[in-house]
Amino acid sequence: MAEERKSITLYVAQQPFKLSILASQEEMYHKAEKRIQEYTRNLAEKNNITDRFVQLGYAVINFALNEIYLTEKQKFVDADLKNNLRKIKEVINLVLDEPNQ
Repeated sequence: MAEERKSITLYVAQQPFKLSILASQEEMYHKAEKRIQEYTRNLAEKNNITDRFVQLGYAVINFALNEIYLTEKQKFVDADLKNNLRKIKEVINLVLDEPNQ
């Protein structure tokens, strides 16, 4: 059975965006909306940027950089985890291969 979908409207830079989303993801979408609003408001206040398009441009750049950073970090964590699991496997194999005493 397909998960229930829901229509919501998010406001970004005072523009409505009508979306059809999975009902279970509604909270995540509203958190994203709030984060964008907070970021653009902070930009406007700290840097006196009043143009909404410029605010969104900076927000997009920031969010893209964060996504790239987290993706790269995850690759490192995954590689590090695989190396550690390989070492554990080697130790387990050594223990299992020892003759019983």
